Amino acid sequence: MNIRNLLSLLFVTAILTISAQEYGELKDPRDGKTYKIVTIDIELEGGVSVKRTWMAQNLAYEVPDSFCYKNEDAYCEAFGRLYTFQAAEQACPDGWHVPTIAEWNLLFQTYGGIHQAGIALQKGGESGIDLELGGFGDPGRVFKNIGISGNYWDAEKKSDNTSGLISIQKGSKEIYHSVIGDWHRNSCRCVKDN
Repeated sequence: MNIRNLLSLLFVTAILTISAQEYGELKDPRDGKTYKIVTIDIELEGGVSVKRTWMAQNLAYEVPDSFCYKNEDAYCEAFGRLYTFQAAEQACPDGWHVPTIAEWNLLFQTYGGIHQAGIALQKGGESGIDLELGGFGDPGRVFKNIGISGNYWDAEKKSDNTSGLISIQKGSKEIYHSVIGDWHRNSCRCVKDN
């Protein structure tokens, strides 16, 4: 083995060690849809690590108060459904839940923090999470920003009718965390219960 091949092998081994990810599938028994999933080994302080299993595709299970972008089925097939917060909570399969802000933050920290992780988490990024830019819908059923932004619920409740929102922008490293009314329509990823 020459030095170039040895260096390539060491480089690949280093990447696999840093990004300890396992890929699989989840078949939703309610409608038969299959989702890609990724389990990420997240390093904490003091040499401790935890594993979290995330859906690597946007949820597409139909419940009341879930929508296809511009009410076109083709968008649901490509980007999943958009949900009000309560609909997102109902839509995650048994044994899965809307991620907490703590779970989102662990994910961000693994890929460089809230100011750096955006590209790693987007479709084709190193994380394997493949966040989609599915846009959003407002209560007036106006849909915007497909292919420009991805907006995801987190389980943080600021009041009886507002919840946390994670947003990414096409090609941006930044991730934005805000709070928005529960009646808005956003994408959902689910995390496996521990």
